[in-house]
Amino acid sequence: MNLTNKPLGADLDIRPAIVLPAPRTDPEVRVQPAPRAAARIVSTGGRGIARDRLRLWSQYGERFRRTMSDMGAALPKESTSWDGRRVDDIGALADLASVHLYLAAEWAWLDSMLHEGKPGTHMPLARCVASGLRRLPAYKGPAIVRTGVAGSLVRWYRDNPIVVDQGFWSATSSSAGLGAGGPGYLVWSLTGRRTDAVDPYTLERLVFVPGTRFKVVKVLDGRRPLVLMREMFPQEPAEYPPASPAARNAEWLDRTTVRELTQATDRPSRVISNELVGPRNRPPGLIVPK
Repeated sequence: MNLTNKPLGADLDIRPAIVLPAPRTDPEVRVQPAPRAAARIVSTGGRGIARDRLRLWSQYGERFRRTMSDMGAALPKESTSWDGRRVDDIGALADLASVHLYLAAEWAWLDSMLHEGKPGTHMPLARCVASGLRRLPAYKGPAIVRTGVAGSLVRWYRDNPIVVDQGFWSATSSSAGLGAGGPGYLVWSLTGRRTDAVDPYTLERLVFVPGTRFKVVKVLDGRRPLVLMREMFPQEPAEYPPASPAARNAEWLDRTTVRELTQATDRPSRVISNELVGPRNRPPGLIVPK
């Protein structure tokens, strides 16, 4: 875990999100709009994020202070952070408490606000959650989101291989979930954050920050449809079909990802897979009615 004061967004690709056509499978399903400039969950740190933390302190009161205390108590006895570094920054505990609150209870309304791409009262919590996630360790490897609505949407993902999710997208890296296969979305993660240290309910959960880009590398039809994706590198051009040399050179990575993801689902687990508690399993990049 990297508990640092690195400004949120310092390593983000914040180019405007690509505009995608609406799904043709269900008129009620919508593509998440690119957020307005004032609604982007990017912070330069400093006074801005400090004000956001103070707003949460005022809004949640004793609940927020108690959660911060729990985050501090969860640190290993032999050190003051999960990765062995000292953490004397109260801002770090406030950010981690925000992640805990989001996963425990605040995810439903926050997700719906983020998916509409408009500024509002949700921004302080969203920015603190994003900052807290960036303090948690990144996971590189296969993860899965199992959802029954995948079958009606596979055509859209086949037609639109570059997907941007504007909210906090949750997946699981558990061998049980991977072994169970589809229907759903199988993704190769680069920056999905492990939330075990602050997640009150579900181990092996990953959460991606808003604006994460994915590339669809294969769509498996059938009774249990599965959309295979990989997280895109920040500097990777969002071109389809690939035109630039950089985009064309990424094609070998697509083939490698398909092979690695297929192998991950070929290793069945005898452990019963539990559905994620908290943020509901959902298709990335789309708004689907409940």
